[in-house]
Amino acid sequence: HGILEQLLLGDNAEFPNYKLRIVGHSLGAGCAVLLSCMMRRTYPNLRCLSYSPPGMFITWKLATECRDFVTSFVLDSDFIPRLSVQNMEHLRNEVLELIGRIKVPKIEVIQTLFKETVGHEDGHGCGTSLCCCSGETHHGDAEYYAQMNDDMLHPRDSVPQDTAFARKLEQFKLIQSERKRRRGELREVKMYPPGRIVHLVKIGQRKSCLHGLGKCITCGMTNAGSEYTPIWAENDDFNEVVMSPTMWTDHFPNRVCLEIEKVATEAFGLDISGGSVDHHSGSMGETV
Repeated sequence: HGILEQLLLGDNAEFPNYKLRIVGHSLGAGCAVLLSCMMRRTYPNLRCLSYSPPGMFITWKLATECRDFVTSFVLDSDFIPRLSVQNMEHLRNEVLELIGRIKVPKIEVIQTLFKETVGHEDGHGCGTSLCCCSGETHHGDAEYYAQMNDDMLHPRDSVPQDTAFARKLEQFKLIQSERKRRRGELREVKMYPPGRIVHLVKIGQRKSCLHGLGKCITCGMTNAGSEYTPIWAENDDFNEVVMSPTMWTDHFPNRVCLEIEKVATEAFGLDISGGSVDHHSGSMGETV
């Protein structure tokens, strides 16, 4: 309807000094990027902020060529920016192969993973019988986890092949290989998240009984007490799904917003209390 043109373009524009910003989260981020690419020629100073964009989205050429005006933000283990056919197939194959390597009862594996992920993540006990955050921590101990894997898994080169599961898995691989061949090369085109990517990587965990209890109640899905640092990431850095208790909740917009605000204030000393609004005059700034 020409509304933007009336507001921003031409000699009679109502707000000629304003700059256009297009913002979106998740699927909305994908729409924002595509819309920005379409409108870039008309609005050369346009900028796009893409929060938690989908991974299986645009080709490498477009993902890298839009870096001048698209900035994406990804929170730690967020599943959606890593979502692609290739990544899901890789995850499926890894899970099936791991199942075939298990040499202990499955319930023992589940109990061990739950204890290590939820119970011992921060390694700080509160001394109460209702809290599952007490106990010795092994977080970051590579030797401990290597030994735990040895106790639960067969070595890769000595997996039993005479089991019913192994035979079914081999049949499954043959079927999937044939299906992949029939799909052809067009279905194998790799897709990537767009633009310049700021990855908020978890670097630490504040230790307290409150944080430990929160992880216990939420089965480890809370990021309360987590500390993040922003790093520049490449578009092909998200080429595998990261299994984490927060892989789903890291995608929530309220969580992304909160952690970006924390980084802005704590790491860069920015004042975000007023946003882009002049609270004294009630007017908006020239950019939003």
